[in-house]
Amino acid sequence: MDWNTTEFAVTSGESINWLSTVIGIVGSILAIVSAYFLLCDRKNMRKATLYFPLFLACRGIVEIVKDHATMGEDRSRDLFVSCAMTLDKIVYTHGSIIHLKRADNLDTFLSLKDAIDENLGFVENESWADLKEKFKSDEFTKVESYANTLLSRCKEEVRSIRELP
Repeated sequence: MDWNTTEFAVTSGESINWLSTVIGIVGSILAIVSAYFLLCDRKNMRKATLYFPLFLACRGIVEIVKDHATMGEDRSRDLFVSCAMTLDKIVYTHGSIIHLKRADNLDTFLSLKDAIDENLGFVENESWADLKEKFKSDEFTKVESYANTLLSRCKEEVRSIRELP
């Protein structure tokens, strides 16, 4: 015997409160829609607090290592300090480092951050001649490698970054 909801309610002696049923269904649909938008908002937040700042910091580091002579002393120093501050914000202010999906990316990020932090005082205080030699060193070649690895990761994660040079 096939029973529908109305027949079941009538048979069991209860009447169906259609208003409550409709409100329950609409409430469920709204909950699903709001959960979807929360997930989308989290993705956008991850982009805003991790991938875009990380892209800018890594791109700045690569630019400094490759074109420090063209950029000049003041611009190179200022950009290096700015990149160091951006990496600090990613870690300490936003805490978005937890969104790096693979362990090797996290390791690369931490290695980059350590190298930048170790050299920050040198970049701020030493002479331009010493600084130019430091940027040409194997240590900064390794830093550039870390930055390039993270740049490619950012481009994988965020479609709008892919078109940027």
